[in-house]
Amino acid sequence: RLLRAQPYAMTFELTAAELEEAVTERDKDAIAKAGGHLGIADKLKTDPKLGLCGTELSEENLTKRKEAFGVNEFEYPPPKSFLQLCRDALDDLTVQILCVAAIISLGIGAGLKKHREEYGYLEGIAIVLVVFVVVFLQAYIDYVKEQKFRQLNSIKDNYAVKVVRNGEVHAVTAGEVLVGDVVELSAGDKIPADGVFLEGSKLRADEAAMTGEPIGIAKSHDKDPFLLSGTTISEGSGRMAVVAVGSNSQWGVILKTLIVEPSSTPLQDRLDVLVVTVGNFGIGAAIATFVASMIRWIVNGSEGEGWDGVEILDYLINSVTIVVVAIPEGLPLAITLGLAFAMRKMMADQNLVRRLEACETMGSATQLNADKTGTLTQNRMTVTDAYLGGTQYDSVPPKDIADEFAALLAESVCVNSDANLAHNENGTIDHIGSKTECALLQMVEDLRTAGKGNLPASTNFAYVAGREKHEVAQRYHFTSARKRMSTAVPMNGGVRLHVKGASEMVVKLCTKMMQTDGSVTDFSADDLAAAEKAITDMASTGLRTLCIAYVDLDTAPGALGEEPPEANLTLLGVAGIKDPIRPETAEAVRLLRQAGVVVRMVTGDNKLTAEAIAREAGILEDGDDGLILEGPVFRKMSQSEKEAVAVKIRVLARSSPADKLTLCNLQKSLGEVVSVTGDGTNDAPALKDADVGFALGIAGTEIAKEACDIVILDDNIASMAKAVLWGRNVFQSIRKFLQFQLVVNVVAVSLNFISAAAGITELPLAAVPLLWVNMIMDSMGALALATEPPSPHLMERKPFGRSAPLVNREMWRNIVVMSVYQLIVCLVLLFAGQDLLGIDETDGDAHYRTLRVNSVIFNTFVFMQIFSEINSRKITEWNVFEGIQDSPIFCFIIFLTIGTQAAFIEGVGRTVVGPAIGFMNLTGGEWAVCIVIGFCALPVGFIARQLPLDIFPGMTDEEAAAAAMEEKKLAVAAANAAVSKENAALSAGDVNVNIAAKKRWSKVRNVMHAYSAFMAPLTVPVAESRERARGRSLSPTVGDEGDFLAAGLPSPVAKETRTKSTEFRIVPPGSETSVNMK
Repeated sequence: RLLRAQPYAMTFELTAAELEEAVTERDKDAIAKAGGHLGIADKLKTDPKLGLCGTELSEENLTKRKEAFGVNEFEYPPPKSFLQLCRDALDDLTVQILCVAAIISLGIGAGLKKHREEYGYLEGIAIVLVVFVVVFLQAYIDYVKEQKFRQLNSIKDNYAVKVVRNGEVHAVTAGEVLVGDVVELSAGDKIPADGVFLEGSKLRADEAAMTGEPIGIAKSHDKDPFLLSGTTISEGSGRMAVVAVGSNSQWGVILKTLIVEPSSTPLQDRLDVLVVTVGNFGIGAAIATFVASMIRWIVNGSEGEGWDGVEILDYLINSVTIVVVAIPEGLPLAITLGLAFAMRKMMADQNLVRRLEACETMGSATQLNADKTGTLTQNRMTVTDAYLGGTQYDSVPPKDIADEFAALLAESVCVNSDANLAHNENGTIDHIGSKTECALLQMVEDLRTAGKGNLPASTNFAYVAGREKHEVAQRYHFTSARKRMSTAVPMNGGVRLHVKGASEMVVKLCTKMMQTDGSVTDFSADDLAAAEKAITDMASTGLRTLCIAYVDLDTAPGALGEEPPEANLTLLGVAGIKDPIRPETAEAVRLLRQAGVVVRMVTGDNKLTAEAIAREAGILEDGDDGLILEGPVFRKMSQSEKEAVAVKIRVLARSSPADKLTLCNLQKSLGEVVSVTGDGTNDAPALKDADVGFALGIAGTEIAKEACDIVILDDNIASMAKAVLWGRNVFQSIRKFLQFQLVVNVVAVSLNFISAAAGITELPLAAVPLLWVNMIMDSMGALALATEPPSPHLMERKPFGRSAPLVNREMWRNIVVMSVYQLIVCLVLLFAGQDLLGIDETDGDAHYRTLRVNSVIFNTFVFMQIFSEINSRKITEWNVFEGIQDSPIFCFIIFLTIGTQAAFIEGVGRTVVGPAIGFMNLTGGEWAVCIVIGFCALPVGFIARQLPLDIFPGMTDEEAAAAAMEEKKLAVAAANAAVSKENAALSAGDVNVNIAAKKRWSKVRNVMHAYSAFMAPLTVPVAESRERARGRSLSPTVGDEGDFLAAGLPSPVAKETRTKSTEFRIVPPGSETSVNMK
């Protein structure tokens, strides 16, 4: 930016970089050095009153201004093209292994005459087709969801802005605003660019989207002269001079940090391990097959049977075939289909998934750090309680108030406020101005709806007619000293002064009280005590209270003085105002807690209000060991203290966005799977760093949506509970498919290995039948098991977290028992099939008899997989048919698979192609044998579920969760011990206590780095493949440079490749907290 501005440095005395830095750092000294707001205007060649004028509006000078400071357009991260998405899908490790297998299979099948005659090349073609389906399906899904997101998050940069040019106010689009423009602002306006305050009246900006401040920030020359792009004016009016636009503004600066690729998900980490394990199993079986075949070849050769070298090539081909069979081609397809199905269903549940893997990750989530406003609550200040006529009401408006009382209450609210309501395009009502005043205006609407106060019916808001009815004679605005606002209106020759303000102050100014029947009585000391008790009770539950009163005066409207005559007031009532929780919040929190997800409120509100909302929502309950902390306290803690409380916190009040980011990273470092909600621009770092970031679709800013993984279209925490349910269903579906797929692979590989080792030249499962099994079982099985709807029981179990194994002990039990059963059946048919099936020498030659047996083995194997697929619907439950009527896709695929297999056997088997590729058509009796043996897989699966788990390998989810919990306890205990040690060291004044520990840790760290360097040749290729599959490259920075040098290792970061992190301050002025975002 600075380089771009240099050719025009003589034109303007300030550069874009200097102005951007001043706003970023909220540097009031820089403004003062430039001569204050007037000096800034002068250096930008603009007039504080007239704006850009004269020659500055010439085409040449406007061009220079644009070249020096840029235009007000934001560079949003561009969506990836379809080809880029295809390339990302090809970077997946499993897909790459499939590509290698396809090349080998095509080379052997097409290159060798024997295999070419047996259509051996079909296997390679089919694998290529699988790769194409996976890659294009994945790319298409990513492309479509990104297009949907862009449509949802279309940036409305062309809203109208009022700028002053040549002393006249012009309406221009936000994109036409330039540095130096003077912009007129009023309540409700969105600030189009960064600016410096020039002048105004009661000007306040709602900067919650940028800084997290829950209340409007007053703007002035002394305290806070900076107005930030993307925020809105909540109250008052004024003018500002634009100092930064587009990518140089705060909105643009944050946007540039969002082009950061997300980290891997728990499922991706598990799958990487599984693919390597399965690959090792296949390679081991292939080597064992080749070695056994070679031993037999050597023995046979030594016994005089000849040394045919072609047989060695056949052995090698058979071994390669085993490796190809071992690779689960359907695994990427199953994952893609499962995630795509979940994404489509989640869209119906108001969750727009931007990152497909986030579907599953949410199912593993253990922590949810939720915003209060808009997520747990309705984001609408509302009068929920009231003290009227000496009676406490918890429902407003009350049914027993007289029309006279309601009319006067409505009059007081209408005339004594500056706020406004406005209808929104989506059917909601916008609050413009003070949120508490808007709550009172909404109460007037409720009075009219309830038929109270004889308020006139109209298509407009009720308060509008109330204001039009009464002319304002004098208005005394709210001040921090008076803590109240008063408005005088003419009434019967005198005036009526309406007063509202801090309850504890206004109530003491009252000498009378209007009863709800309209009568006026004296306000006694007992009445005062009762009113103060009501105020205290409402405040203790987190309500903001406002006292409403009036007094009738004989003073003429023109005779009112500068000070309001606020005495001898008549009390109308005290309103209790809060942002109420959504009706569904408590149930959603209960479901999440039941599911083992710790729900935590992170809010900028005060501790009292936050605690009250947390208890109402069910986040805090009596007997919980949850902590309630405030942001300033949390920030002052040491790292060890933060680690000790990171998981225990249930409410973090008065928090900043930096606190949310710190909390998120702390929890991740403790092994938690963390989800975060956010709606503001300031939440972008936490949304990006969390395992799953939820942005609010209605209240969220465009930048928050850009940074997130899932957009909650209805801003509702209940939608997050549904996301957890679907995420767990995805994980469970992948487990079901793996349970099914591993049986296929184990049996196929083991059968061919035993056959080859036994010297059988015609393998029972030839290349094409094996491919057919893989295609039918993988593709059909993936589609069937991935599209099963979720069971509500999934919300009754603990989250999978990062520790749960992908294949747990219950799955190993099913896999082992089913594999043993199928392998025994196939081996019996292989070695005794001719006798059992009644096939003798009269039926044909040896090749024909072998072909008949192999055909039965092939068909039996397929039908065992079909019924095994039904078994795989459940992992631990006995009734595998439960809910099958709710899975029409599953049922359809089962029947389709049976029909396809029958057509394959009887159709292709009767042609010359069938015997050439390893099978033939079957008799009716052989069909019956195949179906009965296949059906027996169901009772075998039932028996398997009755066996004790202790005799099987692996870990149960409960054991994994217990181990993870123990690790967390140890981590927290270590943090607590570190805190105690730090405190002891500080109290003893011994600053050298930690030196020995640091030296020991340095040695351990050096050993770890040395080990990492030693293992790098093995681990880096897999890691690089995984990172490329995520759409990014592996960072050259593996650790701290000093650690490597201390270990005697070369620095992993070349001097020329080191990059400096961009520090961006996202907190209010005066705070020292900042976030480094790389």
